[in-house]
Amino acid sequence: MLLWTPIALTVAGVVLGLGLFAAADADPTYGSSALGYLGLLAWGALAVLSPALLGSFITGLVMLNRTRR
Repeated sequence: MLLWTPIALTVAGVVLGLGLFAAADADPTYGSSALGYLGLLAWGALAVLSPALLGSFITGLVMLNRTRR
């Protein structure tokens, strides 16, 4: 769980951010700019949470390495 959860959260955040950017770019109306800001918020959350996600991933790798010995 410690190994795949950070990977899944990172991939989901990147895909969500890109999807929101694409949706904001596709619709030229004024209200679609909020989607771009939500994409920035998703990427900002990834930037803030990246140390915790990286720490969890490294811990999962160490535990997996110890169980294989």
